[in-house]
Amino acid sequence: MSIDITGMFFLFPRRVRIETSMTPAQCQAKLGRELTEYRRRPSLVAMSEFLKKHRLECCYYGSCEKVGGGVRAEIFYHRAKKYDGSSAGFFGNIEKIPDGKGSVITGSIRRTASVVCAAVVWTLVLLILVLALLGMREFAGAGVSAGMLAVGLGLILYDRSAGYIESYLRSFPERTDEKPSDT
Repeated sequence: MSIDITGMFFLFPRRVRIETSMTPAQCQAKLGRELTEYRRRPSLVAMSEFLKKHRLECCYYGSCEKVGGGVRAEIFYHRAKKYDGSSAGFFGNIEKIPDGKGSVITGSIRRTASVVCAAVVWTLVLLILVLALLGMREFAGAGVSAGMLAVGLGLILYDRSAGYIESYLRSFPERTDEKPSDT
């Protein structure tokens, strides 16, 4: 099979490798037709404005640009009536296969660096708080802090945006290596 998407655990990226019968130019054209154009910027205001503009529609959004002999792509999914600017997205490249019969899409489905940093800080701060409260024998406070830690990590785990991105990547036609029959 030419589609290989290995598992993602919590905040660690999910590796993607898809061989498709489309050329990089055809893949870029498909992305151009189907994605709502959005170029990520380090501004939270820009993301907020984009999500407000598209708040009542479900859409795939992102960008693709030609780089050298291939295409660099970023793909995200927005659900209607949700503020999901921190959801997982695809970050990868589309390159021509050396035999000239299609292309390969490689990259990862992951969360942005800002989400990973926020989750790490959240975990460390609450873990230190829990340990400090346990050291002071404040068991009720430690329990509440541990509960807040579990709720925060649970909300990060609950986000199922990686599945939407995976299903979109599976919409690229698979590469088949069929040889003509001798009949």
